[in-house]
Amino acid sequence: MIDSRRTPPKSLIVLLGALVAFGPLSIDMYLPSLPFIASDLNTHVSQVQKTITIFLIGFSIGMLIYGPLSDRYGRKKLLIMGMLIYIFATLGCAFAQQIEQLQWFRLLQAIGGASASVLSRALVRDLFNNDEIPKILSLMHIITMIATLIAPVFGAWIATQWSWHGIFIFLLVYSVICLMWTKFSIEARLPAPNPASLLTNYTAVLKNRFAIGLILCNSFSFGGMFAYITASSFVFIHYYGFSPQQYALLFGFNIFSIIIFTSINSRALKYYSAYQLLKIMAAISCLAGLYLAVITVLQLESPVWLIAGLAVFVGVTGSIGANSLANLLKLLPQQAGTASGLAVSTQFAIGACMSGLVSIFFTNNHPATMNLVVCLGACLCLISLMLTHGMKHD
Repeated sequence: MIDSRRTPPKSLIVLLGALVAFGPLSIDMYLPSLPFIASDLNTHVSQVQKTITIFLIGFSIGMLIYGPLSDRYGRKKLLIMGMLIYIFATLGCAFAQQIEQLQWFRLLQAIGGASASVLSRALVRDLFNNDEIPKILSLMHIITMIATLIAPVFGAWIATQWSWHGIFIFLLVYSVICLMWTKFSIEARLPAPNPASLLTNYTAVLKNRFAIGLILCNSFSFGGMFAYITASSFVFIHYYGFSPQQYALLFGFNIFSIIIFTSINSRALKYYSAYQLLKIMAAISCLAGLYLAVITVLQLESPVWLIAGLAVFVGVTGSIGANSLANLLKLLPQQAGTASGLAVSTQFAIGACMSGLVSIFFTNNHPATMNLVVCLGACLCLISLMLTHGMKHD
């Protein structure tokens, strides 16, 4: 069947990337300022750290709500409504005088910002034809990774120049620009006839074996990366003796690896389907995970061995995410919002579980626990694809 959708302007890809970056910007820009906030609000650092947990909880809940509602009522109105909530909450964060106020506004900010994260992905299904979807998702992921790379540095600079309040002022301006850009650039389209309830849409996704396989494949890959993020600073700074600056460069190197692999994936889509590339990238991820397990068992202590394995494992996470979501949106076009919301929410949930797993068994800053949990995530990523056996693909 011929897909009749017109190709939107290239600038729209940048907008969708800016929307999907709401999450990393709202979290990563904020991290360097945590000690300043604790001091300024006269509270313990642990209370400020709770605002991150609160944000992640609100973000996950919001995605589960916006996705199915957008399948029934359309994307643009819900996106604008969510961004208005985000703007109001960000203003509240900027002028919070007590930690309790900041925590509540961060929860509201997360619920609002979730609309941008999940609906930007669902909009890709609405605005682009099937052949373009995996490439657009790959490009959006590159934009997100660039935002993740520069956000902590930019956030630290803003906090130094204008205090932590300046970070929320920046996010306020950023969200207002995205709101206006969305209002005038994204066409409001009526959703396809879909009278199904929220529960019915979720049931349709959860009963689909192929969809579950794709969601879990992406989530376990993401979970392995969360395990890396949780433990890597302790491993490299306290076990291997890296300076904070050297660790920052290493972290940037891994994000650069994601950009490289995602760019390769985008070009390879000319010759292979998104499903074929998903299997290839999941296999590479599994091999990288097994490699990390082997160097752990063999007690190869040089950080060079560890850095090489992590660069490959972390590098393919972006391609796995883009390809799994592209296949998911193609598989369930009538539940694109529901599927997107469930996929992103699940990846955060599994990420939190694998992060917790590392924390429980992590001892003496040794990389063994991190490596084995990363290996677990990589293997489960590939194993999850078995559920997609027999799925039709181009």
